[in-house]
Amino acid sequence: MKRREFIQVMLPVAGLPVVWPMWSFARPLSRGKEQRSFNFPEDGRVLVLVQLAGGNDGLNTVVPFRHDVYYRERPQIAIPQNEVLPLNDEIGLHDALAPLRPLYDAGQLAVVQGVGYPNPDRSHFRSTDIWLTGSGSQEVESTGWLGRYFDLVCPEGEACGSFGPPAIQIGLTSSLALLGREQKGIALQNPLEFYQLVSRQGSGHDPQPKPEPLTPADRELEFLRDTAAAAFQFAGEIVQAYESKTNLVEYPDEALALQLAIVARMIAGGLSTRVYIVSMRGFDTHANQAGTHRTLLNQLAGALAVFQQDLEKLGAAERVAGVCFSEFGRRVKQNASAGTDHGTSAPMFLFGQPVQGGVHGAHPALDDLENGDLKHLIDYRQIYATLLQQWLAGDPAAVLEENFTQLPLFNTGTRVEDPAPVPQQFYLAQNYPNPFNPQTTIAYGLPHPAHVKLTIMNSLGQAIATLSDGWQNSGRHSVTWSSNGHASGTYFFKLRAGEFEQTKRMSLVK
Repeated sequence: MKRREFIQVMLPVAGLPVVWPMWSFARPLSRGKEQRSFNFPEDGRVLVLVQLAGGNDGLNTVVPFRHDVYYRERPQIAIPQNEVLPLNDEIGLHDALAPLRPLYDAGQLAVVQGVGYPNPDRSHFRSTDIWLTGSGSQEVESTGWLGRYFDLVCPEGEACGSFGPPAIQIGLTSSLALLGREQKGIALQNPLEFYQLVSRQGSGHDPQPKPEPLTPADRELEFLRDTAAAAFQFAGEIVQAYESKTNLVEYPDEALALQLAIVARMIAGGLSTRVYIVSMRGFDTHANQAGTHRTLLNQLAGALAVFQQDLEKLGAAERVAGVCFSEFGRRVKQNASAGTDHGTSAPMFLFGQPVQGGVHGAHPALDDLENGDLKHLIDYRQIYATLLQQWLAGDPAAVLEENFTQLPLFNTGTRVEDPAPVPQQFYLAQNYPNPFNPQTTIAYGLPHPAHVKLTIMNSLGQAIATLSDGWQNSGRHSVTWSSNGHASGTYFFKLRAGEFEQTKRMSLVK
């Protein structure tokens, strides 16, 4: 039974409040030892992800008002040219996004056009998984792109510490994006209700050693015990940060705005949390789109504008950047129900003081479609790579398992040119993905220059490949191994660096 299925089965039986499955923390407590959160660079930077669930209609968000094809294919739902808020001579914002215009004029809103990925999938569930795992459409990743980032920021075996969890999602479930070696974040709706819940459940510390899990069910129960116990680590810190600050502007009484109000207080309250995820639903506009979409965009714009104003008044705006994304766009041609069906590429928004505002990239051609859909011009992983290196001080190649061209989305003074801080000790991280086929990435760190030998061995302990054998500089490194015709089964990779030596297991599944 899968972990997600297990939790879903257990919830009705347990009879616990719906907030209970939201406990999904950074890393479980080690036996007899607290080891929590992550060694982030001391820059205080925060990334806020805004997920527009359902597939936002990009053409009616960033409107190509100079293109006759747009009005011909959307006779009922196209935004009239005289209502569009022009950004240049070709495109403009839906007028419901008027609250964002001051941000754009101040250079704090970036519009990235034509974002998607090759061989797009039009399923909500599959495309969402692709975006959250940072993978291609032909790959099935078992970890999220942010989870892998957190794994590299604090590799297994390093002592880590900070004030608060590494990531927080405001909502009912933790995001797949945060899944690494363990779930790398928590999900909650209200910090005070969360604190009251964990306070009722006890201390969270069990001095008695637990037996090693013997069955799949034992492992799932251990996961639930560990994540529940880990909740107590951060509950007090979350509430302390939340209660130490008050929102300095009034937020609309709408779901997204209220989520961002919580985020603003926790950022200003001093949590070292690196990533926050909020979401807004309702963008699957198959019928009668015009009114519904207008309402959604107006709520989105109002929430982002107020959030930015609050951050400025709270003195935190210079260290917060935000991104709006959706799993796909909509088709160019409207359907018979005055709506739009699932499409492919669409624009993305980045917002905040550190952002290099303006329009980035060209608008996809409306007269050169692929099965009725816009062709993507920018791979969404280019934006992830940009966020990882230029904002989060991460290694995009190690996280995304491929090099992607970055975009100039951040002001020069905020970019991080060296994304790989030197670790404090040697480490060898678990490969990812694992299981894998046909290739996997192995990451390791060197606190100082050393002779490195990285070897792949089969189940008999025989060396079948040498990935590194020579002196390397200090820092965080990664290398990719392709199976190259090897059979399915268990393999091992061993790192020798100076006096450090460690071996880990991995699985090739074909």
